Amino acid sequence: MDDDEPPPLFEEALRRAVERAEEKLEQGCSITIHTHLSDDIIAHLEGIDHEKFRQELWYTRDEFLEMARQKDFVCFVLSVNREPVAFLCGYDYQADPQGFFLDEVATRIEGKGLGRILIILLLVYCYELGYGSVVLYTEDLDQEGRPLREFYNNLGFSYVTTDPHLGVVMRYSIEEKALKALYKRVMRTEVGPFPPYLDRA
Repeated sequence: MDDDEPPPLFEEALRRAVERAEEKLEQGCSITIHTHLSDDIIAHLEGIDHEKFRQELWYTRDEFLEMARQKDFVCFVLSVNREPVAFLCGYDYQADPQGFFLDEVATRIEGKGLGRILIILLLVYCYELGYGSVVLYTEDLDQEGRPLREFYNNLGFSYVTTDPHLGVVMRYSIEEKALKALYKRVMRTEVGPFPPYLDRA
């Protein structure tokens, strides 16, 4: 991708995301896009959510359904050999008319960059929809002491504030040049050691 080329459209980014996951895992992968959640999909999301997060952070079926009712809701589900292993959910951020809210991203397979792939895919998706930023809530450290704020900072998210109820608020400003460079780094080339973990927003 040359410097004067625009960021990839979502269809191209989706194709490359699947290829990148297959390169990382050396297995057949797929990514499905959902704007509504069926009971089967919710069951898969709950399974991953409950496996990867401590109990006080677990989402219930009703909370997933409420999430799915939000404006511009989208959920990416990454499957390996047809078995869901990672997902990302987000929707319009009501506190900012130009913002999109990344609510949760989680993966059963750590250390392979699957979460990063889904986040970059979301950024391209939001760019194509015309959003100006992506916002998330996280923690400085998770229950195992892993630096989540640093993880998102390395993906281009900037620290906004720490809220006693929301946690650490971070924002990615969607700018064409920076997004293009980030896409190239994550989707096109090996970037060396990188924290394998993600946290729900």
